[in-house]
Amino acid sequence: MITPRAGLRPAHPPRGSRKPGTARRFLESGAEPRRRARGHVLRGLLLFIAFAAVVHLLAVWALPRAIMWRLSATASTEERAGVYLPPMTDATQRRIVMPSPDLLYATCSIDVSERPMRIRADPKAPNYWSIALYASNSDNHFVLNDRQAGGAPVDLVVVGPKAYAQAPAVPSGARVVNAPTTKGLLLMRVLVADYATQRDVVEAARRTLRCEPL
Repeated sequence: MITPRAGLRPAHPPRGSRKPGTARRFLESGAEPRRRARGHVLRGLLLFIAFAAVVHLLAVWALPRAIMWRLSATASTEERAGVYLPPMTDATQRRIVMPSPDLLYATCSIDVSERPMRIRADPKAPNYWSIALYASNSDNHFVLNDRQAGGAPVDLVVVGPKAYAQAPAVPSGARVVNAPTTKGLLLMRVLVADYATQRDVVEAARRTLRCEPL
């Protein structure tokens, strides 16, 4: 019979000889770093999502305003003076976003910061036409087309969001349009089937547009 040598411990202690709770403490000591690591990852993910949301909101809010500001800042003297009549659209025309080669345009700047503006037109075009108003953030807040007008002349008074110190009287028969911003843009579109044959008619139609302070 072989007996252990004196002073030597068995390689594996007998079952039940380990102190109670040793395994639990070992597992808990490894779980804590893992919890901290997961916490760091979660906080980083939340910060990234918050940052992406802020960037998205800023882009949605700022980009349209930047486009309108750019249009205003680069406008020629002719465009700022009143109604601007650009030439018939071709491949080189990019003053208007995504222009259509079948449309003839007319534009004017809207500024109702100090007083309202009166918009008048009487386009006797044989085809479709429309007048649209845009706010300073490029939102389209008003549209009137040939069917809605029913052959009657257009007479609009655009009023700003702030009260005026001395508000002028609205002309009889004029339609009041409340603009959400003090500055904006008017865009008139006239459909052209064949510019060569319809030139006199469509040019006369868009030249009836008037944009004047009230």
